[in-house]
Amino acid sequence: MICPLCGSAEGDTLYKLEEGYTTRRCKACAFVFMSPRPTEDYLNTYYNQAAVYSYESAVAEDYANAINDKVALIGGFLQRFPLVLRSGKAVDFGAGQGATVKALSMLGFDAVGVEISEKARVAAKALFDVPMQGGDLEAFDAKSLSFLSLFDVLEHMLDPKAFLLTAKTRLKVGAGCLMVVPNFNSLDRLTLGAGSKALIFPEHVNQFTAATLKKLFEDCGFKVLYTGSPPPYGVAISFGCRRAVLKLFGRNDFSQGLNKALTWLKRFVVYPLPNAFVEKTGLLGQSLLILAVKARD
Repeated sequence: MICPLCGSAEGDTLYKLEEGYTTRRCKACAFVFMSPRPTEDYLNTYYNQAAVYSYESAVAEDYANAINDKVALIGGFLQRFPLVLRSGKAVDFGAGQGATVKALSMLGFDAVGVEISEKARVAAKALFDVPMQGGDLEAFDAKSLSFLSLFDVLEHMLDPKAFLLTAKTRLKVGAGCLMVVPNFNSLDRLTLGAGSKALIFPEHVNQFTAATLKKLFEDCGFKVLYTGSPPPYGVAISFGCRRAVLKLFGRNDFSQGLNKALTWLKRFVVYPLPNAFVEKTGLLGQSLLILAVKARD
C-alpha cells in the first residue's frame, strides 16, 4: 500500500484493526494511515448505517458555550496573525449542526456550511438559521473564499492531499485555512492503542502528528502559521456530569444553573494546568490544530 502523502511503498504495520485492516506508518515521511484504503462504497455503506450524526440537544442555547469557544479561538488567531483575511466568504466544511458556521458569522464572515448529511443540514437550519449546502468545494468559484475551516474532518478523507490542493484553488491570497484533527501522539492513543478515539474504525483513515500535518500543508503550497493543541484541544476530560444532571433533574432553571457551574469549574479549575502543559510542550494533546494561509497563487 503506497503512502497517501508521499507515494512511498515502504512502511511498517503498527496496529491490526478489524476486518483485516491495519494501521501503517510510512518509512519515508512517517505518515500514519489505514491500510489497505477502504473503498468509497465501503465507507458510504458504513456511514449510511452508523449513528454518526447525533446531537446532544435540539435547543440552540445548549450550544452557546461551544459557539463562544469557536469565536474566541478563531477570533484570537485572526488577531494574532493579521496576514489572514478577516472578511468575505467563509466555508466550514463538514459543518455538522452548524455551530462553527454560526461562530464565523458572528466574527463578520459571510459564512456557509458544507455538510453531506441532510439530517445535519436540517438541524443546523433549525438551531442557528445558518446557510448550509451539500456538495464539495468545487461548487465554489476559484479564488472566492477568505476562510476555510474543518473540524475533525480531514482524518476521514481517503485523499487529504487532493482535497487541500483543490481547497487552495478556491481560496484567495491571504485566506486562512484552519483544521483540527485527532493527534496520533495523544495520551489517549499512547495508552489505549488501537482502542483509542484517534483510531476509530473505519472512520479515521488518516492519522496525523504535528510534523506530518505541517508537511501535508507545506507540500500543498500553504504557509503554516501555527500547529499545536490550544485549549480546548489539549486536554479532553468527560465525566458525563452535565448529561447526568439533565437526566436526573430534567431541563429547568436549577439544572441549567448547575450545569453552568460545572462548566465554569471544568474550564477554570480542572483544565488550565494540563492545558498549559500541553500547549507549552506540544506533547500528548488530544487534538491538533493547524492554521495556514494561502500566501501566493
